[in-house]
Amino acid sequence: MPIMMGLTGCHIFSGMDFMGGGFLFYGIITLLIFIAIVYLFNDHQNSHRQNSALDILDREYAQGKISDADYAKRKENLKK
Repeated sequence: MPIMMGLTGCHIFSGMDFMGGGFLFYGIITLLIFIAIVYLFNDHQNSHRQNSALDILDREYAQGKISDADYAKRKENLKK
């Protein structure tokens, strides 16, 4: 009769039930994954917003609404 082994049957995770430190271990892993997702999402949003501002600036310059010097100054400010 085969014995069913889950993660608790493995020597690496033996004693890693919720009362034996597993709660802390799995909690930290979950927190790190959550932080990584939030960081990646915010980084993507910030780069998209900056690209949008540069796109608008490029359009205004192409339409002749702003001068060369003003375009260069605004572009430099957006890159900061």
